[in-house]
Amino acid sequence: MAKITELETCKALLLETWLSAYDETAIAFLGKNAKIFLQQAYIRAAENWVKVMDEKYSLKINRDCKTLKEAVNSYINLGVDGGLFKDSSDFVLEEIDNKCALKISISKCPYVNACLFLLKERDFDEKNIACPRIGCFRGAAEFLLNKKYGYKIMKVSPDGGCEGVVYDVTDACKDKVLKYLK
Repeated sequence: MAKITELETCKALLLETWLSAYDETAIAFLGKNAKIFLQQAYIRAAENWVKVMDEKYSLKINRDCKTLKEAVNSYINLGVDGGLFKDSSDFVLEEIDNKCALKISISKCPYVNACLFLLKERDFDEKNIACPRIGCFRGAAEFLLNKKYGYKIMKVSPDGGCEGVVYDVTDACKDKVLKYLK
């Protein structure tokens, strides 16, 4: 029988366990409306995590961001420095729709099994999935750029990857991102 001996591995497993339980509980009580609740939780999680990295570990996020891509990339870089992500190459960021949206491809998502369960067993579709990873990217963009963003999961793959879009919901981009609101 295997035994977990590294404290960091134990902490990561504990975090994943609690986050999954939190999401599952929201879904159990709120059904497909859980995404509205969880979106707010992910914004706060991203803000709190950035604050802890700064105050306890003196790891600072680059706040000099002008675009959605720069904001998400800044969060990813802090995530790598803070041990949240293994490598920034696990994420591919592509500006689309005249920079009104950011397509995010994730090669190895620790939450993919939870998403696949919702798709297969709970009759959810991608638009109802709240995705903690992309939800926190959206949250980081909101507080770094002081703008409102939405997000939608576009694809969840059994191989562990997923894809989503974070998009600007301001009037300047409204016509370009209507397709994500459906």
